[in-house]
Amino acid sequence: MASTVSEQPIRAAHPVPLDIILFGFVMVLSGVMDTYIIVANPEYGLPVFGMKLTGPIGWFFKFLSPTLHFTSGYGAIMGRRWAYPLFMLYSVYGLLSAIVSWMVLPPPHRIRKIFIVILMGVMGYLYLRRDQFRN
Repeated sequence: MASTVSEQPIRAAHPVPLDIILFGFVMVLSGVMDTYIIVANPEYGLPVFGMKLTGPIGWFFKFLSPTLHFTSGYGAIMGRRWAYPLFMLYSVYGLLSAIVSWMVLPPPHRIRKIFIVILMGVMGYLYLRRDQFRN
């Protein structure tokens, strides 16, 4: 006998662990701070691979950062599968850009070095927790 729609099981979403939710909130907060910094300092040229880009391409790269922070943060809060690879790809881009900027731009590099170390730590932690992005 054919089953009715009401008899079919409904797939429940997996609960998202608190650490992944908190990571998502940190990413969203980072997106808010990025947006504020961009609006408050429109003349600032964000270093991308050692180049300070200006004009429309500079604005594109400036707003790419908060867009990806908001998107990956939302995905982490919801435990979405796509949030993990999005964050990792964005992190690899940020890591490579920071390393090239470190090699090409003049010192001081304290903040850039701290960023590189923290980002590598976060990437390692999320790699170990990647199976929690499953909704």
